[in-house]
Amino acid sequence: MEELYRMLELFPEKECPNINAAFRKLHANLMFRSERAVVSISGGADSDMMLDMIQALEPEKNYPRDIIRYAWFDTGIEYTATKKHLDHLEEKYRIIIERIKAKTPVPLGCKEFGQPFISKRVSQYIGRLQAHGFNFKMWGNESFDFLYKLYPSCKAALRWWCNEWGPDSQININKCRLLKEFMIANPPDFLISDGCCKGAKKDVAHNFLRETKATINLVGIRKAEGGARATAYNSCFSEPSSKSEAAQFRPLFDITDQDKELYCQRRGVAHSDLYEKHGFRRTGCACCPFGSRFEQELQAADQLDPGLGKAARKIFGSAYAYTRAYRQFKAKYDAEKKSDKDQFSMFEDEI
Repeated sequence: MEELYRMLELFPEKECPNINAAFRKLHANLMFRSERAVVSISGGADSDMMLDMIQALEPEKNYPRDIIRYAWFDTGIEYTATKKHLDHLEEKYRIIIERIKAKTPVPLGCKEFGQPFISKRVSQYIGRLQAHGFNFKMWGNESFDFLYKLYPSCKAALRWWCNEWGPDSQININKCRLLKEFMIANPPDFLISDGCCKGAKKDVAHNFLRETKATINLVGIRKAEGGARATAYNSCFSEPSSKSEAAQFRPLFDITDQDKELYCQRRGVAHSDLYEKHGFRRTGCACCPFGSRFEQELQAADQLDPGLGKAARKIFGSAYAYTRAYRQFKAKYDAEKKSDKDQFSMFEDEI
């Protein structure tokens, strides 16, 4: 297979071990596992690299038995630049990217389930506590054993709240500095949830995989990007849990940021204008509060898609306000701590 050998020569094992290995695994899965494949296209940089790798192997020529479908899941709050980039990808690679609309778009999901705050995991646990009527101000400082007796059906979220997931666990609330203290002092007066992601994208993707009877789903998840998606897996491949489900293959799982930069330079992979012209580091739902740079995204949206920025402020308004208050809480704490330290230093100097 000439195309594979060309890619292995372009990215030799000694110089680019991760890219080299990714191509070998991609070839094996396209050869033996992709009778009916669905490639999830997001319009982001990782997705761009994955798509280019697939096309570099010329699937129509080398895997003629495969039926490969490319799908983009429209959450209901997307940048125009992302949609234009999909058009560019279709033209460049001569493929069709199916646009799948959400059954529960993000605006509706936020109304029904709650708004996103900090991260999917954090929002999920806060949402569980809220669903059980947890009183943050009254019970916030109590022990896990005490709280578990009050809320016996909320164990996982209480373990998160009480830092009971084990020493140095990434799941504990203390991994979000001062969040517990902030929420005790400022209990949320709106619903918080990760349900908007589930209803707008996750469930829709699962339905599409079932409807197409996909045997494998290729997604651009990288371990290096972190977050709940990446940390949920230990390897690049997940077997299906039942015959009716698709296996999931993550070709880029071991690809580092440096690998991605090198690959895109050598292959001439261009990303959407959000990256190339406006400095975005990653894309997803427009101005999502899960993104630490949502303020910059709002400013960009006002320039790129004025109506979109206005809609985002309406959809995520409470989450934005709560995040800003949390950031101010941390800044005030740090300023007071610095002031106390400076005063103590002055006292020591006088002695």
